Amino acid sequence: MLETGGAAAAATLGFGVLLATEWVWLVSRADPSPETAAVTWAAGTLLVVVGLCAYAYANADENVAPGDGATESEPGRPYDSLGLPTAVTLARGFLVAGVAGIAGVALYGPLSPSWAWAAAVGYGAAAALDALDGALARRLDRVSRLGARLDTGVDAFGLLVAPLAGVFLGELAWWYLSVGAARYVFLLGLRLRERAGRPTFDLPPRASRRVLAGVQMAVVPLALAPGVFDPWMLLVTGVAAAALLLGFARDWGYVSGRFRREGDGNASVPE
Repeated sequence: MLETGGAAAAATLGFGVLLATEWVWLVSRADPSPETAAVTWAAGTLLVVVGLCAYAYANADENVAPGDGATESEPGRPYDSLGLPTAVTLARGFLVAGVAGIAGVALYGPLSPSWAWAAAVGYGAAAALDALDGALARRLDRVSRLGARLDTGVDAFGLLVAPLAGVFLGELAWWYLSVGAARYVFLLGLRLRERAGRPTFDLPPRASRRVLAGVQMAVVPLALAPGVFDPWMLLVTGVAAAALLLGFARDWGYVSGRFRREGDGNASVPE
C-alpha cells in the first residue's frame, strides 16, 4: 500500500489467505445464510481495518511535515495527533475494507443486487473522499508523510479489491483485475531491478497519472452498480483499463532507461 510496497504486499497477502481459506471451507455454491454472510463480511473487513491501523501505528514517526529541510537524522516537524486529513484517509480505508468483506461474501456464489449496490456505494464514497483529505491537509497545514503514504496506499488497494468484488459479483470482467494489479507489478519490477543491480531512473512528473487513476475510481463504482450503463460498461472499462496500462508501460520505459531524459537518477514511484 505504500511506496515501498511492504504494507501493500502484507494486506494483499492477508486478504488472499482469507479468500483461499474460504474456498477450501466452502462445500457448495449455495446462497449463504444471513449469519454466515455477516460473519464472512466482518472477517474480511476486520482483516483490512486491522492491517491499516497497524501500519499507521507502526509508522507513527512518519507523521511529520514533509520538507522543512528534513533529513534522516533531523526529521520534519512532528505532529502531536493524526489530524483530520489523515482521519479522513483512514475512513476511506475503512470503506474499502467493507468492499473487501463483500468480495469475501461473493465467493459463496450469486448474491442479491443489494450486495453489488453496497459495494458500489462504499467504494464510490471512498473515491469521492479522495479529493477531501488532500484539500483538508493543505487548508489546515497538516500535510504529512504518513498521510501521503496512506492516501496512495488506500487508492491502490481500493483499485485492487473493488474490481475483485466486481468480478466475484458478476459486474466486471476478469481482465479488469489488471488495473488493480498494475501498480504492484510495477513496484515488484522495480524491486527486482534494484536487487539485480540494474540501473533505475526517475519518472518525469506527469499530472496524467492522477487523472488516469481518477478515471478508474469513477468508472469502478458505476461498473459495480447493477443495471447502470450495463450495455456500455464493457467498452468504458476496456478503454479506461487500456489507458491506465499504457501509462504504466510508458512509466516502465522511463524507470528502466528505455526512455531517457536529462538528469536521470534513482527511480521513483508513480503518484
